[in-house]
Amino acid sequence: MKKGTKLYSVLNLRCPRCQEGGLFINKGWIVFGQMLDMPKKCPRCGQSYRMEPGYYTAALWISYPIVLLVFIPLIILGLSLKNLSMFFTFVYPGIVILCFLFQIPLMRFTRAILLNMSVDFDRHFNDPK
Repeated sequence: MKKGTKLYSVLNLRCPRCQEGGLFINKGWIVFGQMLDMPKKCPRCGQSYRMEPGYYTAALWISYPIVLLVFIPLIILGLSLKNLSMFFTFVYPGIVILCFLFQIPLMRFTRAILLNMSVDFDRHFNDPK
């Protein structure tokens, strides 16, 4: 992954402007405390993460299609199987549990996508002076 791309910023949960500062207080994809807590601004370049009130509710509109991309094929698969009892007894509940476990990483991912849609990378913050 090349630094300076949106994909780099999203997958590494970095500031979209300088790609150095972290987007969240707790680093990483899977965290157990302060899951969605973000600093007010990037510690390196000062980019504000608080764009406007209610800004991150738009992340729900990004996560919804991602969840649909997972569930629709699974529902079609489940309905097309001849022996539905095995699928709905064992496989489907396991998939639902996995979706609940991946909800927090998905919410962090969609916040990173949303910020990267609004803020562009600026090379001047990475030039040594």
